[in-house]
Amino acid sequence: MKNLLMQVTQSPLEVICSFAIAIALITFLLMPVFKGKTSRAKALSDPLDAPLIQLGPGEMLAVRGLLNGGIAIFGRAGSGKSSSSGKQLGAAIVNHKASGGLILAAKPEDVPMWKRIFEAAGRSADLFVFSPYEKLRCNFLDYEMRRGGHTRNIVQCMSIIGESADGSNTRGGERDRYWEKQEERMTFNMVEVVKRATGKVSAKDMQRFLVDAAFSREQVASHEWRKGFHCECLEAGHNAKKTRSEANDFQLAADYWLGEFPSMADKTRSSILAGVMGLLHVFNTGVVSDLVSGETNITPDDMFDRKWVIVDMSPTEWGQLGSFVCSGWKFLTQRRVLRRDTKPSDCINVIWADEAQQFVNSYDAHYIAQCRSHLGCMVFLSQSLPGYYAALGGESGKHQTQALLANFSTTIFHACCSETAEFATKKIGKRLETFFGGSTNPPIDAFDELFGNKRFTGSFSEHYENILQDNVFQNGLRTGGKSNGYACDAIIIKSGEPFSTGENWLFKTFYQG
Repeated sequence: MKNLLMQVTQSPLEVICSFAIAIALITFLLMPVFKGKTSRAKALSDPLDAPLIQLGPGEMLAVRGLLNGGIAIFGRAGSGKSSSSGKQLGAAIVNHKASGGLILAAKPEDVPMWKRIFEAAGRSADLFVFSPYEKLRCNFLDYEMRRGGHTRNIVQCMSIIGESADGSNTRGGERDRYWEKQEERMTFNMVEVVKRATGKVSAKDMQRFLVDAAFSREQVASHEWRKGFHCECLEAGHNAKKTRSEANDFQLAADYWLGEFPSMADKTRSSILAGVMGLLHVFNTGVVSDLVSGETNITPDDMFDRKWVIVDMSPTEWGQLGSFVCSGWKFLTQRRVLRRDTKPSDCINVIWADEAQQFVNSYDAHYIAQCRSHLGCMVFLSQSLPGYYAALGGESGKHQTQALLANFSTTIFHACCSETAEFATKKIGKRLETFFGGSTNPPIDAFDELFGNKRFTGSFSEHYENILQDNVFQNGLRTGGKSNGYACDAIIIKSGEPFSTGENWLFKTFYQG
């Protein structure tokens, strides 16, 4: 009764203050709940935070993590990288509906596997197979011209694709760089004239242009040569409408063909011409001519409509022709991704390459360093580090490989060779360790000898030691198969930020299936 009377006798101001305090207390207690709900709602509303695959307890790889440089997977032959971590990651990416991209088939059995993955995801209609046995075609040079038309870009396209024509980029010496520059100059001047004369860039027209070029000043002055295709292109290009910069480029090209080229020493001219003609020969012959030098009914643009293209021309089956076509598709896709403006809700683009050492080239490091802001990434699977060294070749091969792999934010290591294992331990880093030791000195007199007195000296030292040793990657990981219960162990290393354990590495078991 007394309490009731006290409440009745409270002033209105006191009642209002008590009510305000109660509301503030309730708000404080419920704030974490509302904050958590708001954060989760925000995460769900951001397409880049959509989860892809679970890496461990409380560890989820989201789309944003995939786009942070992409993923590199290493593992020796038989380690299970393609059939376990690779397959699970590929299925997770395909199940992300806002995804499109390019798949480079490394083995004939890759296409049936990917078809099953797309069928399981309900996206069979989103997968297009590009091969000599299908009707899809893409004129590489014509596409690059329609996307901008700059002569320098077309020359770069031919040069990068041409790296795969020899099987590997084995150049690197001063002499080789000289011939590279000379071949690039010849290609530029050829493309410039043919493009201005015909309004398009055709490998067949460029080959005709080179074959009909004048090899001497006397030939330039002859009436017979002036009736040929080469001279016709020079005349048509001269008369074509051009901007000031285009007129300057064309004049330099005309001076090259009418003055410098005919005056070259025969050996020098033949050496430069052989490299350019060899590349054009690949464009203009066999299945390559039919696939990439004719009509166009599919391009990298289609990937941004959430479609996927798988190039079914594995080097295992098609040799250098397969490498050539795959390299062209990869470069054109990379160029197209870097040209687009994006927002978070746009389709992501993934370039997937198993046995990636067969497809790697000098442009990949440049691409992976910039593709994140354009919603692009690469997933490269390879057996070993030396595989990349051999593919890129030359004195700079190791540096190119390091520049490429440094940009992959996530790296997965299955059982691998010694050099790749050493690379993995270096990525994890070192930790300061304390080591204790000691020694027992011999007795100094008969008394010590008689009573067993020992002179012990203790010591300790500190130095940085690898967190994981090389042998963990070489011998400590299961490689799948029936004997291992189809379990494939791997160690995942992340750059830039730790896992929830506080470490930058995580042990993970993937299962084949």
